Amino acid sequence: MYNLSVIYDYNEEGSWPAWMIIKPAAGGFDWKQETLYVPLRTPFQKLSRDEIDEYALGLSIVQTELVISTDYPDQLGVYLPRVKERIKKIRGESYSPLFQLSDIQHFVVQMSDVEIVMQMNLSSIFDFR
Repeated sequence: MYNLSVIYDYNEEGSWPAWMIIKPAAGGFDWKQETLYVPLRTPFQKLSRDEIDEYALGLSIVQTELVISTDYPDQLGVYLPRVKERIKKIRGESYSPLFQLSDIQHFVVQMSDVEIVMQMNLSSIFDFR
């Protein structure tokens, strides 16, 4: 299972959900799976930027690594082969940090990507203030 938090961003019109933080409830991510499915049950824990551990290794998940399944319509899928492929490219770049997959403590997903992939309207789920 996973713990989900949402970081809100602010502008002159109020706040809006910007990023979802996905953390394994216990242990780490199971990198042997093909797809990790994350249940999108609300309400999500609200998290401020100040509450993020700046020393924890997080990995941004891009829209092309997100999938949906007819078997799990209320869950967001993270397709790990694409994630691993991107990590492999990152490792080949100059000045890239050295890390193991097991070092990754959380994923960061843009809420706009969740909205697009899941074909959902965020305003129906979140309280924008």
